[in-house]
Amino acid sequence: MAKEKETDVLIVGGSAAGLSAANSVRAWYPNKRVAVVRNVSYTVIPCGIPYIYGVLNSVEENKISDEGFLKNGIKFIINEVVDIDRKNRTAEFADGSKIKYERLVMAVGSKPMIPPIAGTNLSNVFPVLKDPAYLQGIEESLKESEDVVIIGGGFIGVEMAEQIRHKGNCNVTLIEALPRCLMSCEEEIGVKIEQELRTLGVDVLTDTLVEAISGDGKVKEVRLSDGRSIKADVVILGIGAVPNMELAEKIGLKVDKKLGIVVDEYMRTNDENIFSCGDCCTKVSAITHKQTPVRLASVSALEGKIAGSNLYKLNQKSRGVVGAFTTKVGNISVGTAGFTKKMCKDNNIDYYEGEITAPDRHPGYLQGCTAETIVKLIFEKKTDALIGGHVIGGVQAADMTNILALAVQQGVTVNEISCIQYATHPLLTGSPLVYQVMWAAENALLTQQKAI
Repeated sequence: MAKEKETDVLIVGGSAAGLSAANSVRAWYPNKRVAVVRNVSYTVIPCGIPYIYGVLNSVEENKISDEGFLKNGIKFIINEVVDIDRKNRTAEFADGSKIKYERLVMAVGSKPMIPPIAGTNLSNVFPVLKDPAYLQGIEESLKESEDVVIIGGGFIGVEMAEQIRHKGNCNVTLIEALPRCLMSCEEEIGVKIEQELRTLGVDVLTDTLVEAISGDGKVKEVRLSDGRSIKADVVILGIGAVPNMELAEKIGLKVDKKLGIVVDEYMRTNDENIFSCGDCCTKVSAITHKQTPVRLASVSALEGKIAGSNLYKLNQKSRGVVGAFTTKVGNISVGTAGFTKKMCKDNNIDYYEGEITAPDRHPGYLQGCTAETIVKLIFEKKTDALIGGHVIGGVQAADMTNILALAVQQGVTVNEISCIQYATHPLLTGSPLVYQVMWAAENALLTQQKAI
């Protein structure tokens, strides 16, 4: 610790946003010293956490190696920042030591949302934390369990359910309070994912409220509001996250009580020497330009890159958050970028849509082909710009979703998408005659023309 009395750039937080910011600083300002502070022994891959309990063999297999960062001249400090003297640009650690900085990046992430119900403090009730030792504790509890209940049908809940069931040694129940799982996607995606989970042996309960978690020191059951009880040796909470902003509030940075540390498009806080990025800070929708609570590792990494590039000179700015999600459950891969039809209605946006279903290989009997790959596109009537894209199919769904995310971010129109240049190959894509992204737009355009 004695060697770390001073640095040029201090990054508080060592997950996706912080690590991305560190690499960005080294790229843009190679002569600047960079130190990353984290309070865990190593960083886990956030999106890989569910797979620790299925296809991976240990928490260690889901780690981000420090080696590449160390070779890039980035130093790690295993400690916790408890206070910051903004005037003197000094951070204080939990052990009482201090470090001076020129610029500071707050990349302190988020914490799991804990539902306001009884029993969340019982043994074997686990929110999903990004601490390797804690995650290993979940693994040890699962090994001794017969009945697992997962509360929350978003991406992490769905993936945890699939992966825990993948090992096949326990009963898994997934409980979602909303009408469907994956409500950030089009409804039909939620329907298909629920069907696939049930095929895999997961008991999926939607439109279902949890009344309490009960047990004598250790969880024994989950009580539902309709009077039913479900046996549980382990309960996993996956109902969302809230930004970590306590340190920012303590040192007088401007915060939004619900959305996090307030930043501008350059990721600057109200202190010219402090930037913020990732789950802990506010975000603006690329579609409505209003505040949005979207929190994703991909967004965090992008914001970290932007923040790092701007510390000494403004080079890049955020274009807003699209909200691009993708996952694979069983044999189904899905992706969504931007708004669903429900989101359009909630935001009073008039829209029209187009879709197509076609194989994702040509000819369709090639090995690995997903015969029914569906792409659905949603366009704003006023501008003809793409504001939502949704894919159901095989592994190609993720790359298609990324194309659609870029199109949403850039405000690409229905005419432009229907005339895109694209690459195809029999083993890699659908036929050039029915390339799904283009023809979903073409069908939307034709439908709209007929309506006129």
